[in-house]
This record gives sequence, C-alpha cells and structure tokens, in this order.
Amino acid sequence: MSEETYDIAREQYERRYMAALAQRIRAIREERGLTQQSVARAAGIASDMVSRLENGHYTSPGLRTLLRIADGMGVPLALLLPDLPGPTASPESTLLALLNSVAQRAQPHELELLLDLAKVVIGRDRP
Repeated sequence: MSEETYDIAREQYERRYMAALAQRIRAIREERGLTQQSVARAAGIASDMVSRLENGHYTSPGLRTLLRIADGMGVPLALLLPDLPGPTASPESTLLALLNSVAQRAQPHELELLLDLAKVVIGRDRP
C-alpha cells in the first residue's frame, strides 16, 4: 500500500469515526433529555461547540473537550466513544444527569434552595 493510499484510507476512517462520535454524543444527550446549551454550560465550553461537533463541523475535538462534554452529560468518557457498546442509561443515571443540568442553570441562592429541598425529600424517605 502506497503512502498516498494509506493517507486516503486513514482520512476516510477518521471521517467515519468522527461521524459516529457525533451521532453517539447526540444520542446520549437526547436520551438524557438535555439540550446542547445545557450540556455546553455544564461542560464549561462555548455554547455552539456541542452543535458543531454533533453536526460534523468540529472535526478534531481534543481530549479535554470530550472529557468536559462527557462530564457535562454525567457519563464516563468511554460511553461517548463509538468503538464501545451503545449507551444503556439506567433510570437513575438519567435522573442524575437531568438534576445536574438543572443545577448548572441555577443561581447560587437557588442552589441553596435545591439543597434544602433535597435534604427534606431524602430525609422523608429514610427512617
């Protein structure tokens, strides 16, 4: 195989991989009921970065970006990678991701209220 043929094959593989990564990120985000904006906010990245990645316009995200996106969705990084089995989120992990999304949008005084409410609800269920 010539070097040129190898480069073309590698480029095609990378395109397919990035398309699969984009599909995986979108599927996980939608499965968890998250918006692109809420993921970006929770991840601490630019609000259009998730959209560009999901739509194939951001073709070389760094590890740090992928780690932040995974963290913002409340999933391990490995779940985003196309080489691994698809997402099978438990109801608990989905709820935790939604709670994280809500908390990311809250103001400091609202976070205090959410914490107080959580303590009341959790205390009610335990003896």
